[in-house]
This record gives sequence, structure tokens and C-alpha cells, in this order.
Amino acid sequence: MGDFFGSIYCWFEDFFGVELANYLWGDTSLEQLDNMFIGIGLSMIILTPVMVVLYYYVIDHPRLSNCFGWIIFLFVNALLNFFLGWQWVLKDFYEGKMVGKDLITGRIVDLPIDTGNIVAFGFTNALISIIAFIIISFIVKWWSTNSSHVPF
Repeated sequence: MGDFFGSIYCWFEDFFGVELANYLWGDTSLEQLDNMFIGIGLSMIILTPVMVVLYYYVIDHPRLSNCFGWIIFLFVNALLNFFLGWQWVLKDFYEGKMVGKDLITGRIVDLPIDTGNIVAFGFTNALISIIAFIIISFIVKWWSTNSSHVPF
């Protein structure tokens, strides 16, 4: 499961940084040895279908059965997933877990990861959730009472 999510997130590793990608794989840190892509990816893949089902079946109001209503839910989903990915990784940053061993000196040093990389990872999580939202919308929209024609 970690390989699946890690490979998807690493399509965008040039955006959020190879060092952060290696950290999330659990390869470079002395403190964090688990694959963090599993938890972040599962959270994203649970939250996104919940938002899609909420739009198409729970709320399913005629006033929102247009592209504008769908975009609102898409944006809220992306915003929630941005905060989820950003805060999940930022927590480790503030706890000082992003440390590794210098290969030359053998001393413990901070990994070259900054808050900009972490914010970029949050945007990556939001982008992947947007893609998932669109795909899931096309799968489940057909049985909606009012919104089966949205987004197309």
C-alpha cells in the first residue's frame, strides 16, 4: 500500500523536494523509519470519497446541482487535504524528527527540508485529491437524484 501511494506522490517530488520524499518513504531519518505515504494517502483516499458522496447523495440539493456547487465541494475537499498533508508532515518538522546521519562525519544533522517543502507537499496532496475527486465523481454521479449531470 505504501508503494502505491508513494509512487503516486512521487510523480510530484520535483515540486516538494526529493529530500522530503525520501523522508516520507522512511529512508533518511534516524527518528522516522515508517512509510508516511500510507497514512497520508489513506486519509486522502477516505476523505475524498466522503466529500463526493456528501455532494451527490447527502446534500444533493437542486441549488447546488450545477458546476459551481460541484466546484465548491472540490475546493473544500482540496483545502481539507492540503491542511491534512501540510500539518501531518509539519508536526514531524516541529518535533525535530527530520534528522539524519552525515555520511562523512557521522554526526547527526538536520535534513535539508524546510517549511516551503512542507507547504508544497500540502499542495501536492490537494492536487492528488482533486484528481481523485474528479475520478470518483464520474464513477458515482449517475445515481444522484439532482446532480447526475454535474460536472458534465
